[in-house]
Amino acid sequence: MIFISTEKLHFALFLSIGLSLLTECEKIQLVGPSRCSGRVEVYYRDSWGTVCDDHWSIASADVVCRELNCGTVLEAKKSAFFGEGKDDIWLDDVQCTGLEPSILKCSHRPLGENNCGHAEDAGVVCSEYVRVINGSTRCNGRVEVFFNGHWKRVCQSDWGKKEADVVCGEINCGTSVTQSTEPYFGEAHDLFGVKANCFGNESSLSKCSLEEFKQSCVDATVFCKNSKPVRVVNGTSRCSGRVELYHEGQWGTVCDDRWGMQEATVACRELNCGNPLAVKYKAFFGKGHDQVWLDDVECTGHEVSLAECPHRGFGEHDCDHNEDAGIVCSDTVRLINGTDQCSGRVEVFHNGQWWNLCNNNWGPREATVVCNEINCGTPKKSQDRFNFGGNSGEGYTSKCSGNVSSISQCELQHQDTCTGVSLSCTGNPPLRLVNGTDRCSGRVEILHDGQWGTVCDDEWDIKDAQVVCRAMDCGTAQTAKLMSFFGQGQGDIWLDDVRCLGNETSLIHCQRPSMGENNCGHGEDAGVVCSATLRLTNGTDQCSGRVEVYYGSHWSPAYNINWGMNEATVVCREMNCGDPVNTAGSFGEGGDLRGYKITCSGRESSLTQCTFREYVRNAHDRIGEATVECSGNVKLVDGPSHCAGRVEFYDKGRWGTVCGDAWDTNDATVVCRQLNCGRSHKITTMTEYGSSREQVWIEQIECNGMESTLSQCPQRPFRDKTCNATSFAGVLCTGSLEVQLVNGKDECSGRVEVRHGEVWQTVCDADWNLTKAQVVCELLECGHALNAPGGANFGQGSGLVVSAENSCFDSMTSLKQCSLKGFRMATCGHERDAGVVCAAQLRLVGGSSECAGRVEVLYKGMWGTVCDDEWGMSNADVVCRQLGCGHAVSAPTSAHFGRGGGPIWLDNVQCTGQEPALTHCTHPGFGENNCGHGEDASVICLGALQKPQISFSPATEVNWGDRVEITCTIVTEHSGGTFILKKTQGSFKMEKFSEHEAVTFVFPKVDFNQKGSYFCEYQKKIPNQVIYYPQGNIADLSVVVKLEKPSISLTSPHAMMIYSPDRISVTQGNSFSVTCSTHSIYPGGFFYLTKSNMTTTEMKPAIGHSIFYLAYFEFPSIDYKHQGEYSCVYGVNISATSFCSVPSKSLQVTVAAISSSSAVAGVVGVLVVLLLVLIIGYLFWRRRSQGAGSMVKFSNRFGGMMKQEMEDRSNGVLDGRDRTPQVVEHVGHSRGPEGKSADVDLDNSVERVPEDLAGKVCYELEPLFLS
Repeated sequence: MIFISTEKLHFALFLSIGLSLLTECEKIQLVGPSRCSGRVEVYYRDSWGTVCDDHWSIASADVVCRELNCGTVLEAKKSAFFGEGKDDIWLDDVQCTGLEPSILKCSHRPLGENNCGHAEDAGVVCSEYVRVINGSTRCNGRVEVFFNGHWKRVCQSDWGKKEADVVCGEINCGTSVTQSTEPYFGEAHDLFGVKANCFGNESSLSKCSLEEFKQSCVDATVFCKNSKPVRVVNGTSRCSGRVELYHEGQWGTVCDDRWGMQEATVACRELNCGNPLAVKYKAFFGKGHDQVWLDDVECTGHEVSLAECPHRGFGEHDCDHNEDAGIVCSDTVRLINGTDQCSGRVEVFHNGQWWNLCNNNWGPREATVVCNEINCGTPKKSQDRFNFGGNSGEGYTSKCSGNVSSISQCELQHQDTCTGVSLSCTGNPPLRLVNGTDRCSGRVEILHDGQWGTVCDDEWDIKDAQVVCRAMDCGTAQTAKLMSFFGQGQGDIWLDDVRCLGNETSLIHCQRPSMGENNCGHGEDAGVVCSATLRLTNGTDQCSGRVEVYYGSHWSPAYNINWGMNEATVVCREMNCGDPVNTAGSFGEGGDLRGYKITCSGRESSLTQCTFREYVRNAHDRIGEATVECSGNVKLVDGPSHCAGRVEFYDKGRWGTVCGDAWDTNDATVVCRQLNCGRSHKITTMTEYGSSREQVWIEQIECNGMESTLSQCPQRPFRDKTCNATSFAGVLCTGSLEVQLVNGKDECSGRVEVRHGEVWQTVCDADWNLTKAQVVCELLECGHALNAPGGANFGQGSGLVVSAENSCFDSMTSLKQCSLKGFRMATCGHERDAGVVCAAQLRLVGGSSECAGRVEVLYKGMWGTVCDDEWGMSNADVVCRQLGCGHAVSAPTSAHFGRGGGPIWLDNVQCTGQEPALTHCTHPGFGENNCGHGEDASVICLGALQKPQISFSPATEVNWGDRVEITCTIVTEHSGGTFILKKTQGSFKMEKFSEHEAVTFVFPKVDFNQKGSYFCEYQKKIPNQVIYYPQGNIADLSVVVKLEKPSISLTSPHAMMIYSPDRISVTQGNSFSVTCSTHSIYPGGFFYLTKSNMTTTEMKPAIGHSIFYLAYFEFPSIDYKHQGEYSCVYGVNISATSFCSVPSKSLQVTVAAISSSSAVAGVVGVLVVLLLVLIIGYLFWRRRSQGAGSMVKFSNRFGGMMKQEMEDRSNGVLDGRDRTPQVVEHVGHSRGPEGKSADVDLDNSVERVPEDLAGKVCYELEPLFLS
């Protein structure tokens, strides 16, 4: 025996503990530029490995920062931001809640199991010197600072807004907010304190003056206002660059769709910069990385942060980094509290903060510098009359000399107290309209650099015209004129490609290239026609609202005094808005007390031709302002509904049919939108909706598809001024279809809504499957159904919910019939709204095989091509996989397999390579393109890859509780891959890797949750690539509850008397019982004994075991009321649902009166039975004496053997079929004639129960003795 000293034992214990602690501490490291930022690596199996960025989030990064004793998490980096690691990838699919003590405690795949490459290595950026803890978000809490190698709490003494702003900025949370009551975030009792003193412009709290505080102190807290701050990148100053927003631990860019001066105003203010000077488009400051966080941002200009403005949703966009938005803000001067962007109190940014500019030494030179610096023209005259709240306080005086372009270049001197300067500049370059018929029509010209120039008509539309009309103090924009309609201008062309939203205050605030940048001639000068004397305000569209007239050089209201249809007719005619619909709408009150009473005959072409009488309201006057609602200038006629038919357009005071020669999908889209009829489904250009005797407009309408009304579309005359006499424009809108898809990425995916009358209803996902989804795809002409998701996958709808369980979705015909007659209501809510994802059919044309050729898409019944813009290998991969042709080898462009014909359905298709179908990739929309067939895209695929096959055992329809095996099989040379079993609904997924060609997925006991549509996927991983096989066919698994038809038997009170006739007569007063029995695999059931002439039934629980169950229904003393036809029904409750069998055969019971003849018959019967017993006894005795070892068994007439065990018979009722006794002898014994079997049939006719029934039944069913 070896003894170890106490000292050595203590040392060994200490060493073991120390080593274990060391191992635990060194499991995580960051490889990067600092101790708190870098690529995340994990130590496992004696080597460091990386973490895959699948599901990587700010919560997971927060756990890493805390585990490594770093500060607040700032960013969760993806895509090997800190460079690619080497060797192993230890973690994948890490999903932390943020509360775990270690990343290894988070949910993740088993260590070493992943489907990533090192290009997906995850990283983190943590604050190295500050952390905010115990708060409700990462942007509020108690402040601690990393000081002299340790975390120490920051004390409340000397803590102010400057210090709080530094902390908020350091942790990417904007600026601090002062709370009315100091929030409590706990105390750090075990940490020494530090006092901080900041100027406010530091980038980190660690750069402030920090002093250790060894006395007790109250913890400093911070509450930051914004967890989604913005920054500018790659600019020339702190206030210019590409705009980026922080969300979910990542900086991402903003798409330039709808990006304008209002958005720039909010961003500049949020960045603590000055006035917005310019907005930039198309990645002017370079392309960003990672996410595009915002798209279609629409600010009013008054929001606190860019994240508060309306937008699609974080991460929802249809852009790439070629469309990253940028801004240029003034970084040294700003105007605040003004009435517009070019007026206000002047402040200058100096030494890291904004100061008043004092009116000492302020003069015209300084005012000119400021107005010029903020792009607001020149100072207005008489500046003395402007006062924008020039509060007293500290500030700077300015003195400008020489040629300076910024107030910051002037001499600035600090003043302890002074009055601020108010400034008003002339504003944006003025507009004028030239060569028009009145002050509100003409060629648009803009003043720039002291010279008037024109605007090119590229992208010119009604929204641009709206901005011009508003700037000119005119009424509603009526048309946007192209091709120098008002004659050619002279001089410069200042603007081109102007794209306004319609709410801007000036054309220069719209999206556009730089001033003077164009590719036009004066033959393309743009013009507008605005209503000069009439406008409708506060309406729901341009054809409704409160009536105002331009009379006496200013706008005044028309009053509702004798205002009627005559006056409304003139207004609608002058506004080119069709016919009057209503004159009693409610569109608010303007508040003017002076206006006009107007009287018209209804034939005038303008309201100014009517009689005007001035009317002045008093404070108690209840006279309201006149309103009008017009029909609009477009309608669909001669169709099945108001959403389908021939297009008629109102212009020049009359209705007319639109020529179909140039009618296209864009035009039809605008019509459907204007009529609130959804999207365009199909266009017609002939006489599908009849011909017209009305005027045929020969103007060529050229919509881009984005307009809200047809009148907003540019119109050009046909070159030859003729139109085919049989060509009429028509459209079928989705609003006239029986079904529509809502909230999807295109018209072929989304939430299913069916129409009954004019009401749209959602569909419950109970019983919704791929077969029913296919009917929807076919009706919409969207190809085949790819998926049938439930659970409100496309958002919850509103209104009624209908059921998919009946036959309405069996075919397009049945769906149309249900749309007319109505659908059956469902009991589920909108959280179970059904959806569908359709995929257009593809084919490859012109190649040497079915796996190579020009790509063509079937859409709306027509084959069309795909343009090669943005065409690449990832797109080709999707095509090849969709067609079952393996991976792409090449993605040829420029009509490699010849030019196609027909429409070009897709353009600018951008796939990631993982999409299930080409139409699910990002693209502008069907038919949206700027290509010719010389740009048709093609693919060459590796070859046909087999789809995995799916099979079910024991069958596709199984009983509840059965064991089900689903087998996925693949025929491939690439054995050794992953099989994936999925359902078309929900997120169900099971994976198995196999070296063989098949795997089996097992459900030990199926329930109703397992029913649905299943399919298999197969993928093979090879170096640097994953081969995705085409998706397997879909098969349905049905889970049912099948109950056998029960038996009904009659039982006498005498033992051994059980038989099953169809009809029976029983003497009044006798007793008997009815036995219901069945075979069932479902225990815990119950039996009903039903009587035909009664609505109520008697129920008894089933007794028995294993698979045989029965119940007894007693009749102790039968009476006439018991006469009737009886049957048995077996029922069970499974998963809160009741299931019942079909009824058993019927037992007809009649009741006979007691008579003397029946008594005699009973005595005779008993004697006969006794005689028969003696005879049979003698025969068996004789038989036994002749041959030993014989035994008696029973078989039915079909030869089946009956068991003779008494306990079996005591458990249940015999099955009611006629029995035949048989004598079976041992081998070697002969069978005598008296041993032959004979069938004894139970008569189906009505019979009386004999007195000796027991003897009769015993004789028929079993022998008196066994040997």
